[in-house]
Amino acid sequence: MGDFTQWRGPISAPSADELADRYAVSQLVKVYALGIDMRDLDTVTSVFTPDAVVDGIVGTMPASEYLPTVYAGAAVYAATQHNITNQHVTIDGDEALVWSYAVCYHMEEPGSGRDDLIVATQYRDRCHRFADGWLITARKSALQWMRGPYPRGES
Repeated sequence: MGDFTQWRGPISAPSADELADRYAVSQLVKVYALGIDMRDLDTVTSVFTPDAVVDGIVGTMPASEYLPTVYAGAAVYAATQHNITNQHVTIDGDEALVWSYAVCYHMEEPGSGRDDLIVATQYRDRCHRFADGWLITARKSALQWMRGPYPRGES
């Protein structure tokens, strides 16, 4: 499942069960984004397994450490908006691979004199189906581009 060539054409029609699974796993990153933007850390962490590992802009560590760190970094902005765009999903039994493109706006308070931060990333999530639904077991956040100061400068 680690080879992206599974997303090449031709594309055959998925079954109704596969469509339901694709929908479910594609929602995980959207719920994560909602939690960040609504400043709700419980929602952010709810889509990850307790032993999940995240590799991203602040390093590689357990999700229980990584998520509060990126959450706190986003919370200093007046507003954030995480836009999830293209998604590529592969279901293999109880495992799934979901690549989601995101453009994340971190907006400063108007008149603050600080520049906004815009980050484009690719969330590469490995997911597992449990009895009560799908969760992310591992995430690689691959930076695509960035505009603005990181880390956030104070003025």
